[in-house]
Amino acid sequence: MIRIHLHRSTEARRWSWELSWKRHIVANWTQLKKSILLLILAALMNLFWIIWDIVVLINPEYAEWVHLRLVRSQLCTSLIMLVVLSVLVIPCHLFREQHWAQEILPILNVQVFTAMLCHNSYLVGSFSPATMVGYVSIVGVGLVLFDRRMVYCALIPATLALLFCNYLSMTGVLTYAPLFNMQHLNQTVMHPFWVASMLFFLVPILLACLFLFEVLLTQWRTREQTIQNLSRLDPLTNVLNRRSIGHYLDRLHQQPEQQYSIVLLDLDHFKNINDHFGHTMGDQVLIRVAQCLTAHVREHDLIGRFGGEEFIVLLPNTATAQAHQLAERCRLAISRLGFITQQRQAFTVSASFGVSSSLSDDELHLVISQADQALYAAKAAGRNQVRSFTDLIKS
Repeated sequence: MIRIHLHRSTEARRWSWELSWKRHIVANWTQLKKSILLLILAALMNLFWIIWDIVVLINPEYAEWVHLRLVRSQLCTSLIMLVVLSVLVIPCHLFREQHWAQEILPILNVQVFTAMLCHNSYLVGSFSPATMVGYVSIVGVGLVLFDRRMVYCALIPATLALLFCNYLSMTGVLTYAPLFNMQHLNQTVMHPFWVASMLFFLVPILLACLFLFEVLLTQWRTREQTIQNLSRLDPLTNVLNRRSIGHYLDRLHQQPEQQYSIVLLDLDHFKNINDHFGHTMGDQVLIRVAQCLTAHVREHDLIGRFGGEEFIVLLPNTATAQAHQLAERCRLAISRLGFITQQRQAFTVSASFGVSSSLSDDELHLVISQADQALYAAKAAGRNQVRSFTDLIKS
């Protein structure tokens, strides 16, 4: 006997495991959780700035290409910002269940992140390569991750601020890219120090954006594949549903040179199981029968749930005699299944089988109808047996 506890089959657990990633997909995170991720990425970007500032300060040969006073000021600002970003993570984590935190903290975090980027963009040039590439990359990721209203509330002021800074630089009110000594740098076309600095500022932004896009794309593809697979399956038994069976039947029937057979089976007196032991136990019986069929058919055969307690097996490249043998093997396997209810009542099940072949008729619906006729003949003859449509013709 096989003791059945009220849980789904191994196949069902496998699909449940595959679907569990939905709870962890980045795009489905709460706005607060996404904003924590944003703070972490912003902290990493500040670390790159701190490294650049320190490298410039400890190398005297770079002094003529930058304004050291601003570099020192930027180092202090980056250190302070690093502390601020780290501190902001704490209330986001502590109050993650609070409604006010879910509403206010994400907006605050995005605004702090935007202010940091605007400040750094002004220092290196509001229209420098680092600013432009970072602007496009961060906006793209932001529109994917965050609520559109939140993104545009930060994007519009940031864009206006950068344009205003650029206008003031054009009119001479502000110095363009004040962090660099542009007079010395402009003496050399594409100065190596300036190019290297732009690349260094771009690295954390590009790495973070590429990482997020890769994660989102991978999870999106995984979800699409999982949804596609699940749409083909019966949710209870995890064998093909009737729609998928119809699709495969059409494909088989469109290959006239290929013979195929159909096996229909119906569990005997299944209504009594539901009436006496409950529908939950009935579901467990269907799951076990589906597993039993899967274990006793060939690798290329297809199993589907055709109705309530009715299953269908598609057998490509199979003659009626071979299909009859396979059906008999499945019938014996099902009859050997034993079940014990939670009330320790033992029972077994049986099934009746009907077999037909594509050689019997050239119309798909007639092939299925012939298998159905054979199935009812098996039931009329006493159930728990296999009948072929060719047997009916001979008799």
